[in-house]
Amino acid sequence: MRFFLMQRNHQVAVIEIAEKTGDIIDVAEVLSAQRIPLGAKHSDGSFDVLSLRKWWAGRGIPASRSGLEHALETLHIPYAELLLVKCSGLSLSDQYWVTPCDAPQNWRDVNFYENDFSDDVGRALFGEGVLSAQPDLCSPCNTSDGFLQKRWRIADGKRILLKAGSGIYKQEPYNEIVATALYDALGMPHVPYWLVEQGGQVMSACACFTNDHTELVTAAQFMRLLPQAQGVSNWEHFNACCRAVEIPDAKKAVCNMLAADFILANTDRHLGNFGFLRDSETLEWKGTAPIYDSGTSLWQMTLTRAINAEAMVPAKPFETSQQSQLKLIAPYVDLPLERLDGFSNKVEEIFRTAAQFDDGRAAKIAAAVSGRIQMLRFNRA
Repeated sequence: MRFFLMQRNHQVAVIEIAEKTGDIIDVAEVLSAQRIPLGAKHSDGSFDVLSLRKWWAGRGIPASRSGLEHALETLHIPYAELLLVKCSGLSLSDQYWVTPCDAPQNWRDVNFYENDFSDDVGRALFGEGVLSAQPDLCSPCNTSDGFLQKRWRIADGKRILLKAGSGIYKQEPYNEIVATALYDALGMPHVPYWLVEQGGQVMSACACFTNDHTELVTAAQFMRLLPQAQGVSNWEHFNACCRAVEIPDAKKAVCNMLAADFILANTDRHLGNFGFLRDSETLEWKGTAPIYDSGTSLWQMTLTRAINAEAMVPAKPFETSQQSQLKLIAPYVDLPLERLDGFSNKVEEIFRTAAQFDDGRAAKIAAAVSGRIQMLRFNRA
């Protein structure tokens, strides 16, 4: 079946999607080359059905998502890719979507920023069951990534993302609260998180930070702006892309974020976990996105007795260890670390409310955070 790939009300391309599987099988015509999603290009800047198919699949729920298989059974959907078609590929991260060529719709009538959406998919993803024999599958939950259980809901007119914890400690939601407190203390632009309890479990919550004309372009997508030459590191190429579109203070903002990640022992700041904001109507770059998604941090999967500030911590996205990445960014970091005197007390206070923690875990993490603050100070001296 033929669809228009759209950006808001702009036709980008004519594509063909397989009705049975939800896969993109052809690009019949490119209608606006400048509006092709950056993430739908190959690393050399070219665009074809293979690169578009990879981008399209990446919009959907990953196979690693906790509870996905059961949710698909509940929703009577054989393939997760079909959920993309059921919601027209609409997201709360950007303004790309698809609409049938023979019955095109209007952006204003379908987008999730201005229109309500069903909670059926969200309920299924959390194993709650659905309230109808024929579930409504039009939901931004269909285009949410990551392995943690999550769902979008509407509260007081705002689009709110809820995320659960994982493992024996269910620690990720509390990590987001610690990260929020850290960014507040350092005066860093960020997405604020808070805790909510639902169905007997504690989850983190945050409001959507894009809108109907502002999109998130992840660093992974952003780095498709220019072809990456062989032998050029991701760090060098990232900075070349920043210079090409003249985003002010991008290097400093990213280095400060990675320095904060060092304090938090964040192991998952991959190229999809930070990025830039762009006006999807004018295609004007608006600057770096606020920091978001810091939950995979603070030794959330480490046994309490093994938590140690000086232990080797893996890093992303530009080096493989926190120490080597810190050496890379240290010359550009200008965080007011003096504001973190006594911050470990705040960390311990937050974690003392975590029901899944064993005795001493909150204090152990707080002490390790204090140690990493001192390590960062030493590396900047």
